[in-house]
Amino acid sequence: MIQITQNTDLLKAKPIINQITKFGRQSVNLEIAKYVNKCVKGLNIEIDNLSLQILIEDIVDVYKYDSIEDIQVCLKNGRQGKYGKTYNKLNMIVFGEWMSKHLEQKAIEREKQYSTNKHEWDTKDDYLKAVKIGLKLQKGEKDEAEFQKKKLADYNNFKMKYEADKGNESTEGITKVKHNKTKS
Repeated sequence: MIQITQNTDLLKAKPIINQITKFGRQSVNLEIAKYVNKCVKGLNIEIDNLSLQILIEDIVDVYKYDSIEDIQVCLKNGRQGKYGKTYNKLNMIVFGEWMSKHLEQKAIEREKQYSTNKHEWDTKDDYLKAVKIGLKLQKGEKDEAEFQKKKLADYNNFKMKYEADKGNESTEGITKVKHNKTKS
């Protein structure tokens, strides 16, 4: 079962489309069905199996780039009335309204997290330090590229010398054989 302990966990959750690739569509649908059924029971409403299947398929199709955890939290908050009235029904229209509010809250949380974890270069000095570090890394990459070029050139020189030596050995052998035949 999925456990969300903090809003930051929700920000790290994987999209449904990745879960489908990893576990298959049927497993993802079954996982979401658990949360939809729990919501339906909590709201004390009736929904037939076909409507339930359609709702789950629609949720997966429409919100495939959001996470199963997003669906779980959205259904829980909707069931608890945090998104407004429930109208004693659960369909794609109601769920869409809930999900819209959920994603808005998630975006606000992401912005809060971003503002508390700003980049190291909030001041000019920090920015200059970051630029220097970047330049050092870039120089290191250039040095590495030059090293790799030199290594390749050394290898090619070795290879050419080896092939030349090998060619001389086989040529010397042929010359010796021809020389021996002419003496006979």
